[in-house]
Parts: sequence; structure tokens; C-alpha cells
Amino acid sequence: MMKKAKAAAVILILFCAFGFGRVPKLILDDINMESAVGYDYVNKYIIKATSVLPIYKPDKSVGNETFTASDELSKETLKKINMASSRQMVNGKLEVALYSKELAKQGIGDLIDTLQRDPSISERLFLAVTDEEAERILSKRYGDRDTGIYLSMLIEQNMDVGLVPTYNLHQFLNTYYSKLSDPFLPLIGQKGKDIHIKGIALFKGDRYVKSLRQDHQFIFKALLQKVKQGTYKLRLRNHHFIAIENIHTKHNFHVENKKNKPEITIQLKVNGIIRETMGKKTNKKAVEHIKKLMEKQLETQGTEMIRSFQKLHIDPLGLGTQVRSRVRNFQDQKWLNQYPHIKVNLKAHVDILEKGVVD
Repeated sequence: MMKKAKAAAVILILFCAFGFGRVPKLILDDINMESAVGYDYVNKYIIKATSVLPIYKPDKSVGNETFTASDELSKETLKKINMASSRQMVNGKLEVALYSKELAKQGIGDLIDTLQRDPSISERLFLAVTDEEAERILSKRYGDRDTGIYLSMLIEQNMDVGLVPTYNLHQFLNTYYSKLSDPFLPLIGQKGKDIHIKGIALFKGDRYVKSLRQDHQFIFKALLQKVKQGTYKLRLRNHHFIAIENIHTKHNFHVENKKNKPEITIQLKVNGIIRETMGKKTNKKAVEHIKKLMEKQLETQGTEMIRSFQKLHIDPLGLGTQVRSRVRNFQDQKWLNQYPHIKVNLKAHVDILEKGVVD
């Protein structure tokens, strides 16, 4: 009797596995795989979604096709887009998700949650805010590549050698759900027929609050991550500038818990090479002057930036996380109350490794 019961149980499990646990097959020739999606604000109840998919032509060139739909829910927009498409739309090759600035001001938490819940979407997906409607960005073609791939490459190369910190869906979710830090995203703008990384969009929770000042972008990345191939524009007197290139940075945090009110000191080390001096000679004395000037400018920019974060009650640098790992009996709410008034000291040390070929 027991053997029959066990056999029946095995048969039932196999039946359920093959009958209900099977994933529907998707044949590539029968589906459309979107490479980019964008969301725009219509009103407080409605969002507009735009999907882009690559079209591979017989001559091996690549074109784009866009679909747009509006609804209260992002999942419903996908259903509506499918109703207008001759093939099923799937997200398995999604490279980039864009959010218009107007929509980001209202909050993008629900839209991010939709991406998070879709198992076909990679956590390495790039996210970005657009300075204008996402539909306008996605409806155009750039270069000789699919728009989604082009946007992905644009963002990635600015993370590798530009002033955008490495950041994707996974990292956004980590900071979004943290009580002690706030997310940020690349800000994309359009200039003529081209698009470019315009800056960094800062968030309070899931809402866009402001963009990072252009002269703060280098120090922002340097205090978040190691810069490996950076460039810094140093301002001299009388509107003269010097380009410091091949920059490598390291930073360390030190926390003193003075009477239960932490004080943070950030040590920033910068190594670089002088490449362009607008005709100025760079002897040993001049190099020492440049070194001191750069240290002072970095400290000023970093201090201004951190104070602006404190005034807005946002912490994209994750200072709260740094303090929590170094202070006993840390209390989240106590830190959040203290954060706008915490003293943060930034100390920069610059080494000029070479003078390039200017002499």
C-alpha cells in the first residue's frame, strides 16, 4: 500500500512539473525584443511608455521601430504595445530604461519596482533621466547602431572613462531601499542631432530633486569610487586653465564620535599628469603651485557639494553607511536628524607625476 502511495505521489509531482512548471517557448523569429524603454509624465494618473526595438535589414544595416502607449500602470502599457505589434514584445534584451525629468519629479519607485519584478530583465540594466521627453530621445536614431545599444554604450563609456559613477539597476535598488543613502542617475540631454551625458540627477528617495553642478561632477565620482582614467580642468587666474589627465584617485573615511555627534574626515589622494597648460611653462616651482591650487580647489568643491547635500537632506555619497560601520550603537533615526549638521572635513593630496610634453 505504501509503495502504491509513493508511486502515485511521484506521478503527481512529475505531472505538475511538466504540466504547470514548463516555461513557454519563445521563438526568436516570432517575437520583438525591445532594447530600450522610456517613460514620460502625462498627468498625475497616466504615464506614457515608449518601446524601441531594432530592425535588422537585408543589407545588414540596423533600423529602429518605436511603439507608444499610455496607461496608469507600466505593465498595462506593455499590453497595449503588444496589441499594436505584429509580434509579441519581450524584455529579455532591454539595455536602457529612461525617465523624463518631469516624471522623475513625481517619483519613479513604482516603475523601478516593475523592472525589479521582471525575471527577464538583468540587474545590470542602465537607468537614466532625460532632460526632455523620453519619447523624443527614443524616436531618433544615433549613429549606425540600434538606439538601445547606442544609449547603453554612451552611458557605459562615460562610466569607464568619464565623470559618471558606475551605476545600474542593482545599485539603484540598493540605495533606494537603504535608509542611509539616496540614489542618483545619469542625466541625458540632447544637443542638435546628438545626445550626451549632461550631468547627474540626484534623488530624494524615488523623486528627482536637482542635478549636480558641472564643477562638482569630478569630486562626486572621486568620493564614491576610484577614478582610474579621469580628467580634471583646473582653473587658474585670468581665465587660464590647465588639463590634468590620466588621473587616479583613492579615498578613505575617518569617523570620530565626538560626544555622540560624529565628525567625518575624508582623505582624497589624486595622482595625475599635466597635459595642457595654454602656453604656460611648467618648471618645478610652477608644478608645486599647480599641486597646491588643485588641492585647494578640490577641497572647496567637495565641501560646497556636501553642504548642498546636507541642506537638501540627501546623502548620495552614503556617509551614513560609512558612519554606521565605524560607530557603536548606531541609530538610524538619530543619524538622519544629525546629518544636516554633521561636520565633514575634506583633505586632498595631489601628486603631479609628469609634466607631459609641454616644455
